[in-house]
Amino acid sequence: MHTTAPIALALAASAMAVPPANDACVSAEPITGLGSFAFSSVEATTDGPINPECNFFGQSQVWKDVWFCWTPSATGLVTIATCGGATWDTKLAVYAGCDCGGTGTSILACSDDTCSAQSRVTIAATAGQQYLVRVGGYGSSETGAASGNGTLTIADGALFEVTRPETGKRYVAYTASTWAAAEATAVLLGGHLVTIDDAEENEWVRANVANFGGVDRRLWLGFNDVQVEGQFAWTDGTPATYTNWNPGEPNNSGGVEDFTELLGSNGQWNDQDADGNGQQLGVAELGDAAPACAPDLDRDGFVGGSDLGILLTAWGSVDAASDLDGDGFVGGADLGIMLVAWGQCPQ
Repeated sequence: MHTTAPIALALAASAMAVPPANDACVSAEPITGLGSFAFSSVEATTDGPINPECNFFGQSQVWKDVWFCWTPSATGLVTIATCGGATWDTKLAVYAGCDCGGTGTSILACSDDTCSAQSRVTIAATAGQQYLVRVGGYGSSETGAASGNGTLTIADGALFEVTRPETGKRYVAYTASTWAAAEATAVLLGGHLVTIDDAEENEWVRANVANFGGVDRRLWLGFNDVQVEGQFAWTDGTPATYTNWNPGEPNNSGGVEDFTELLGSNGQWNDQDADGNGQQLGVAELGDAAPACAPDLDRDGFVGGSDLGILLTAWGSVDAASDLDGDGFVGGADLGIMLVAWGQCPQ
């Protein structure tokens, strides 16, 4: 009896130490759409790669990881987070596709202490595509890494969106942990971080984006001198013909300030390091939206013969700009809309 008791206890303990069903990447739990998804990393092992993007406080591994294979039901920005759904020190990574063999190179975002000790990332997702979501813990080794029970939340990631009437440009705001992450998200959305062409645009962005809803914010701009110190350039390639620096800026404090923020308080600019101070929002400047006067296809402020010519050239096609009724076809209904709007566009 004395001989078999320790063996029985060991077998019982071993039986209790069962890893979660989605412990291995190849066993990722399928999830769809927005919502909250319960998970546990208790007794989880580590099978994911070490990604440089996950290097926080000198530790790049996501220990004791569990996996989800997520399919979004709509295209747009999403926030994936453990904030409020866990009480321990989590780490979170997201990869393109659910092919576990590609996780070393397909990482889209990674996060450690974004909301206290929990994690949050924002990515641009495409409906129907698959994404691996990896949830684990922070630590210097697997033995000492944090683990526990929690809830993974996937929610709409756009904080707000504003369209400038004069140009049709769209400005989509979102949270971002670094300037690089903010630019990467803007590119995934089909644009770049905000480019400022002149004083008029600067004031419009300050008043309508940096102070949206009456809240004073700081915004990452696409202006940076990463390539050549002191030679700032826009990420979208626009010539740098206008600046609005705060007095004494850019000063490259500490020799690491290569990125630009716009201050909502006065619209002036300040150079920052890659991480900023945690207060900056990413804002993607995207292509033209439909003009306020949609039949004005040449955007000269009038609906007339030039617009009619454009519409007739597109007749029978699926040209989105000339498809005024949105039925996927340029035809008589679109012509009717144009004739009703004939004349000067409303101001």
